[in-house]
Amino acid sequence: MYQFFVRRLLVGVLSLSLMGTGILPAVSYAGIIGTQSMIEMEQADTDRARVESFIGQDNVRDQMISMGVDPAEVSARLAALTGEELRMLNQHIDGLPAGGGSTVLVVIGIVFLVLLILEFTGVIDIFKKI
Repeated sequence: MYQFFVRRLLVGVLSLSLMGTGILPAVSYAGIIGTQSMIEMEQADTDRARVESFIGQDNVRDQMISMGVDPAEVSARLAALTGEELRMLNQHIDGLPAGGGSTVLVVIGIVFLVLLILEFTGVIDIFKKI
């Protein structure tokens, strides 16, 4: 008698579970990725790698540490930038003069530019509004 009751209960539970799988069909959405969006993603990856390699240089990292900026925080902020912001930052790196005496100015300029972009996008609030 006990086995009969357990079998009926098991059949009922399995029947309900099988009916439940047909109620909510699995839906997946697929779309075509356009050439332009693929080019923009590749360009953003290239810009990000170039800026990170510049920030990762020993002299730049040492200068940031001497100014009290944590390199891990700079990397986190660079990861939050959009493709357009990275492109603009990459263009500024290209336009800056290279040399031993100007690396301090380069680092200050890049850090200021990153902070300014993050302030305008609302990610951080450095310039407190009174």
